[in-house]
Amino acid sequence: MNWKKHFSQQILERGQNYYELDAVEIINATNDHIDANVRGYDFYNLRITFKDNQIASMYCSCPYEGNCKHLATTLYYADNHPELFNHNHDVEKILNSVSEEDLRKFVLQEFLNDDNLFNRFKVFTDSKIDDDFYINKLKKSFSNSVNVIKFIDEDLDSLIEHEQYNLVFTLCDLLVAYLEELYDEHNWNAFDNILYKLDDIMMELFNSGQENKTLEFLANIILNNHNLDILERFTDIYSRIGDVEKLFEDSR
Repeated sequence: MNWKKHFSQQILERGQNYYELDAVEIINATNDHIDANVRGYDFYNLRITFKDNQIASMYCSCPYEGNCKHLATTLYYADNHPELFNHNHDVEKILNSVSEEDLRKFVLQEFLNDDNLFNRFKVFTDSKIDDDFYINKLKKSFSNSVNVIKFIDEDLDSLIEHEQYNLVFTLCDLLVAYLEELYDEHNWNAFDNILYKLDDIMMELFNSGQENKTLEFLANIILNNHNLDILERFTDIYSRIGDVEKLFEDSR
């Protein structure tokens, strides 16, 4: 994977220096993403996602606008620690060696101790979803923009995949309100990343058979929001799937 092309030479040099200073703490790593903390002037949270063995997106909580040295540091770490991605491939073998009773005991205990795991399982099995759990989880994540991005990448994508559309639109409404807070705080990096992800979500919803609801959601934002950057992006999305001129004419 040629990840260095995403960085300037100066950023690469600084990232390598940070790597050599052992500034990286890996929180979680899979073939799909890396979550990490990097120690600089402060502790910065970051997430890097992968698709088809290529970088799909990168975000760091530091104030630098662009691909920063903390992201480069983490990728240097990943290059030098391939064991991060060598996960246990004996899952099926181990499951087959465990009795159904023992497996049920283990799963029950894990569900009692981990609300996130239990709710992911409910989504997976198409059981009745606890809307409040996801609403509260998203609200709690607002204290850290990286957690918001993780929520979008994992929870929101899973809910769309399992056709929980009403809940998804509710969560998107909260995300738009969060964008306004980021804008007021001049947190441009998080603002741009989350706005970009909302663009993808709207297109995914539209292409999932939710044409009318998606257009209605976009129209509500366009006609009632006063943030010019949000209006510009949502108007652009609407123009790709609907008639913007008719929308404005009908609203007069």
